Amino acid sequence: MSSFFTLLLWAWLMASSFIVSGHMVQYASPIATSAFRFLFAMLIMLPALWLSWQRAKLNKREQFRGLFASRQRLFHYVIISGALVGFFIGLFAALKTTTPLNTSVLYTLVPLIGVIIARVWLKEVAPFWRVIGFVLGSIGAMTVLFSTQGVSAQSNDGFEWHSGDYIFLGSCFLLALHVVAVQRWGRSLGAFSGAFMIMLFGTFWLIPIAVMWGELDQVQWASQGFWVTVLYLTVFTTLFTFLLQQRLVMTVGASRLLAMSYTIPVWVALFTALHESRLLSLMDASFVSGIVFLGVALFLIDGNFSKVKVIHGSSSITK
Repeated sequence: MSSFFTLLLWAWLMASSFIVSGHMVQYASPIATSAFRFLFAMLIMLPALWLSWQRAKLNKREQFRGLFASRQRLFHYVIISGALVGFFIGLFAALKTTTPLNTSVLYTLVPLIGVIIARVWLKEVAPFWRVIGFVLGSIGAMTVLFSTQGVSAQSNDGFEWHSGDYIFLGSCFLLALHVVAVQRWGRSLGAFSGAFMIMLFGTFWLIPIAVMWGELDQVQWASQGFWVTVLYLTVFTTLFTFLLQQRLVMTVGASRLLAMSYTIPVWVALFTALHESRLLSLMDASFVSGIVFLGVALFLIDGNFSKVKVIHGSSSITK
C-alpha cells in the first residue's frame, strides 16, 4: 500500500510540473528553464549527498570518487540522462509545429512504448491481460484529455496530425527508454546517488544547449516570480520526482511507474478545474468514462494475477 501512495505522490508532483511550467514561459524559455532545474537540483543534492555520507560515517572523498570509478557506469548514466534530456528538447522542438493537445495525447503512448522496450531489451514478457491494461490506460487517458478540451475521443475534432508529432513520438520513445534504462542499469547506486548522477549528467547535456538555443538574454532574472517558480520546479518537480522515480523503478518496476503516468492528465484536469472553480464541469460522461477505463487499466496492470516474467536464458522469474 505504501508503494501505491508513493506512486500517487509521484503522479501528483508530475501533474503540478505541467501546470507550473506553463507559468514559467513568461520568465524564461523552456530550454533555459530545464537547464536551471537540472543545475539547481544538482547543486542542492551535492551537499545533501555529502551530509548523508557524513552521517553514515563513510569516507566522503572515497564515496564521491566511487561514483565515477566505473567507466561502464558513467556510460550508462550518460545514456540515461541523455534520453531524458532528449525527451525535453524533442518536446520543445515539437511544440513549434504541433499543439499541446497533440503532445498530451501522444504522451499517453509512453507506457506502451516502455512495455515494448522492456520486452525487447529486458526480455520481460507481459501477460495478455497486462497488455490489455496498458491499451485501456492509453484509451482512458486520451478520453480524459479530449473531454477537458470539449472534444470527442471518437472523432478527429481537435486532433490533426502535424509534422511536430513525428518529433514528439521520438521523444516519447526516449522517455520510455530512460525509465527502462534506470531499471536496467540503476541498481548499482542508491536512489539518492542515482538521482544525483542523472541530474549531473543532465546538466552537462543541457548547459551547452541552453547557451546556444536557450535565449538566456531574455530570462527575467530580476523577477520574483521567476525565482519562486523555478524554485518550486527545482525542489518539488525535479528533485523530489527524481528521487521518487529512482526508488519506485527499483522497488515496483518501470511498468508500474509508467502505468501510474496514465493518471497525470486526470490530476492536471482536477487541479486546473479547482483553481478555476469549475470542478462540476468535469463531471460529464466522457470524463467519467475515461476514469473508469483508467481504473480498470490500473487493476489489470497491477493485479496479482498479472505477473511479469523476466526470461534469462532457459530460466524465468516473476516480479
